[in-house]
Amino acid sequence: MDLLRTLLFVPADSLKKMAKARTVDPDGFIFDLEDAVAPSRKVEARSMLLAELNTLESTAKLWVRINSFRSGLWRDDLAVAVHPKVSVISLPKCEDPDEIAQMDQSIADCEAALSIPRGQIRLHLILETAIGVLRVQELARASERVSALSFGAQDYAAEMGVGLFANVSGEFVVPRSLVAMTAQAFRLQAIGGVFTNLEDVNGLIEDTERGIREGFTGKTLIHPAQIEPVHRAFRPSEQEAVWAREVVQAFEAAKAEGSGVLVVRGRMVDEPILIQAHRILRRVEAHS
Repeated sequence: MDLLRTLLFVPADSLKKMAKARTVDPDGFIFDLEDAVAPSRKVEARSMLLAELNTLESTAKLWVRINSFRSGLWRDDLAVAVHPKVSVISLPKCEDPDEIAQMDQSIADCEAALSIPRGQIRLHLILETAIGVLRVQELARASERVSALSFGAQDYAAEMGVGLFANVSGEFVVPRSLVAMTAQAFRLQAIGGVFTNLEDVNGLIEDTERGIREGFTGKTLIHPAQIEPVHRAFRPSEQEAVWAREVVQAFEAAKAEGSGVLVVRGRMVDEPILIQAHRILRRVEAHS
């Protein structure tokens, strides 16, 4: 599984922002056909996105957020979003496992029409409603294509009656943790939601670090200026990296000696600690 720390949203109807995206280096882009595009510009956005995908050369992963299942627009979106260069379709406002299964089949039909291997296009489910969060486990198992989960705080806040002018991403510990927990349980990517205050860099870093503690492995962004601070937040400290290497080396030495007792820096360590050390080293490698 690719380690994606940063996924930058790019409005699919903005030539200026798509051109800007070619000059920055997040781990991935999410070309947006949903919230960032006005209803009157949906058709134009699809045409612009197709042109961009046909010409874009990038080492970053390319995702596309389509409109929700219940919008009635998703089939037209899929006709563009299922593309040889696209690895993941982001589906907002997920609530019904049957809708995910139907989406799976429609993607398969598009893959077949374009001679794309079946199953190459994965699904990123965004949980943005109370019922969606409560059904997160069912949704995660609704299709083998599901590879990532996110919690959408802004829409969730609106449904729950929380003021939209505050940064609400830190207010929903339970639903955020439930989404992250489910992602980890099913070996999926846990992608944190956006931080909307572009002037609050410290808040962005704190929000990212909170997500890491909750089990999120990446974060969605709304502006290129957020890439570097988020990468920095995901970068383990030198102290963490040294500790992780010590743990891995100690386990390897103990295994070679046939020892079941392991002590690192005066503390007993076991298999869960080894897993944590390997995760830290994967984050170190992502920054190398």
